[in-house]
Formats: sequence, structure tokens, C-alpha cells
Amino acid sequence: MQVPIRLSLKELEEYKPGKLVKGSIKLSSNENPLGPSPKVLTEILDSIEDGELPLSVYPWERTEELLRERLAVYTGMGKENIVIGAGVDGVLDTLVKIFIADGDEAIIPVPTFSLYESLVKIAGGKPTYLTRESDFSISVRDLISAAGEKTRLIFIASPNNPTGNCISADAVREIAQSVPEAMVILDEAYVEFADSSLLKEVKDQDNVLVLRTFSKAFGLAGLRVGYAVVPQWLASMYKKVSMPFTVNSIALIAAMAALDDKEHLRRSVELVKHGRKYLTENLQLKVYPSQANFVLVDVAPANSYEVYEALLKDGLVVRDCASFRGAGNSLIRISVGTQQQNEQVVDAFKAF
Repeated sequence: MQVPIRLSLKELEEYKPGKLVKGSIKLSSNENPLGPSPKVLTEILDSIEDGELPLSVYPWERTEELLRERLAVYTGMGKENIVIGAGVDGVLDTLVKIFIADGDEAIIPVPTFSLYESLVKIAGGKPTYLTRESDFSISVRDLISAAGEKTRLIFIASPNNPTGNCISADAVREIAQSVPEAMVILDEAYVEFADSSLLKEVKDQDNVLVLRTFSKAFGLAGLRVGYAVVPQWLASMYKKVSMPFTVNSIALIAAMAALDDKEHLRRSVELVKHGRKYLTENLQLKVYPSQANFVLVDVAPANSYEVYEALLKDGLVVRDCASFRGAGNSLIRISVGTQQQNEQVVDAFKAF
């Protein structure tokens, strides 16, 4: 006999990551095509050889503090405003536990990153979905109208995944001030590729926080390091709720080394911006403007799955966005790769 599970979890859908197909070019998960900085590998190996990275010992608290100090310099925010976790996913998990109880609500403009709704449901909360405009922008008026007495979280990815567009600081300010009893979570996982950041809003609003990651521009997706810049009042509560030792010793050292290599970061961002422009100009389909390290392509009148399968036969793995709530069945997300990979994408689309 099966042990009963919580009723709220029965309709939960499993997260579907970008596929990894052996022998194919993976352009489905928005990873850094250059990989991590060489300094990351050097620092890890040197630390192990020097005996400064004993793997039988729990991560040293001072190492985490050093990373927070480096992040304070990188972001221009106070060390006391920075919390870290096992990727943005881990940080989000802790934040949802802080704010969502049974029956609480969260507003999620769709299409967007599906983990938001999963975590809310797991916590016993209720997602309220707000359909984005035809250009995937958010109607501030509609969002504020959708908020109710039980709204505790508002999720806004900027740049948004999978659409690549950003929200303005004025819009964030209006939302935060109009719904003061809800925490506005600004997910800036792709901000290194964008023209601007919304970090200043954390200083100006007590109910705004910003998420960041080392998985994209810094090329450390496999090590799972994320962080958030939060109002100071929230930092101590985050540490109480977060699981201990969420970021491992290797990941902590790798993140600091990645921050130190500004030239590798510059090359990574430059590669993406050049490749993004190339794909936008050469794909003979509707390509939405993007501030991220991917482009969203409308393949109508073709079906997104049909195009996905055709590209897969050419050795290219892209993301069929049909799994994103509210995205429809004609959108394909393509991670920006190397110039050679981008040219293969363009050639494959022409052939199709």
C-alpha cells in the first residue's frame, strides 16, 4: 500500500531541463560556451595540493564569508545584504519557505522559469498566473490588480527566461510600493548579458530582492553557486531557514576565482552579445529582442516540437518552449554558442 502524499503535490509537474544528447551540440540550457575561467581549475587544484581544501571537512564558514565579501565588491552592495545557496534554485527554495505557508499566493507572469510555480506548490501555496503582453512585457496595472490579501511573493525574471526581455526600474518601484505586503523577487540570472541591473531597488525598497548566479556568465553551472542581494532585515531570517553547508568547499573557491578573472567574464559576455546579434540578424524567422544569452524564435506556422526534432537530427539540441506555461507551441529557445555553432544553427534553419 502506498503511503499517502500531500494532495497539493499530486498535480506537480517534474522540472524538464534542457536535454543532453551525446555527440550533439547542446544549446538548450543557456550555459557558457567558453566554460569556466582557467583560473577556477588552477585555484581548485592548487588548494587541494596545498592541503587548503580538505574534502573530509565541512565547508569553512570563513570561506563563505570571503565569497560574500568579494560579492559585495562585485555588486556594490553591503556584505550584510548578501546570502548564498546551491544555485539560484537553492536560494529560491529557502526564500519560498520563508514567505509561503498553506494558502498563501504568489504572482507569476508567464511564460517564465517553471521552478517558481513548483516551489510555491511544494510549500502549499497557490500560484496566480499573469499572462504577459504580446511582446512578453508585463502589464503593471494588471499585476497590481491580481494581488490580493494573501499575495506574499511576486516573481519577475529580468531578463526573463525564455523570452529574454527586461522590466524597468520604474515598473518594479510601482509594483513594490503598490503591494507592500508582498516580496518582489527579481531574478537576474542573466544580468551580465543585459544593459542594466535592478540592484538599486534593493536599497530603495524594503520588499525587493535580487537573485544572481554563477551558472551562466561565469560558467559554473555544474558547481551550483547562487546568491541573492536582500534587504538587511531578511538576511538573518534566510540564514535561519537555509540548510547548513549548502555550498560545497570546491564551489566556494571556484566562485571566488571566477570573480577574480574579469577578462574571462568580459570575453564570455562579448561572445554572447556578438552571437546574439548574429542569430537575430541571420535567422529568417521572428526573433524576439533579447538581453540574455539566448534568443527566442517563433517558428510558426511550424510546430516547435517539429523544429526541435529536425534540428536534433542535425546534431543541435535547442529548447522546445512548449513546456513553459503560456508559451504556446511555436517557440524555440536557442542558447548563444560559439560563432561556429551559431553558423550551424543558421544553416540548419535554412535547410529546414
